[in-house]
Amino acid sequence: MIRDLDDTIAAMLKNRAPAGSALAGAAITFDLPDTKWRNKVNKLTVNCYLYDIRENTELRTEEPVLRRSADLTRAVRLRPPVRIDCAYSITAWSVANTDPVLEEHRVLSQALLVLLRNRRILAADLKGSMVNQPVPYPTVIAAPDSTKNNPDFWKALDQELRPALNYVVTLGMWLDPVPPDAALGRVVDRVVVETANKAE
Repeated sequence: MIRDLDDTIAAMLKNRAPAGSALAGAAITFDLPDTKWRNKVNKLTVNCYLYDIRENTELRTEEPVLRRSADLTRAVRLRPPVRIDCAYSITAWSVANTDPVLEEHRVLSQALLVLLRNRRILAADLKGSMVNQPVPYPTVIAAPDSTKNNPDFWKALDQELRPALNYVVTLGMWLDPVPPDAALGRVVDRVVVETANKAE
């Protein structure tokens, strides 16, 4: 499921980027952005590092879910899906010889605009198991304190502090097998976008 989320985020950033923009031409990666990785970067890159996975207990419910077959002749009662927050740190990495920071800021701004314009990921960008995600909850923007420890994160990677976007997608993980012809809702739950200048 998480791999499908990675593919979905990459598709959204590429498909929704303005034609000819820096973001449209950038590579999208999901590697740990340490110095070993940085030394291999050979073009403008947007890195989406998944740094945290945890249950969203605020969305926990005990209400069972009733799902009917496509022909409405059968029904199955399922335990509610567990809501899982997947948090990404999105950064830009330039290889330009002149004004690399300005290029990074440009592509990071373009990525932020795409995320804000697509607070619920469009069906056309969904990959694999993401297609059958439960019905979404309202979008939440700029969660407080979600990046307060990031200076330690960059220090551990032996990297300089840099601006980043904190991007959180809340998925629904079914605990019971879902009948293949069940009438399921679609799309992801919740998206949180927070900007953080980690150099501060």
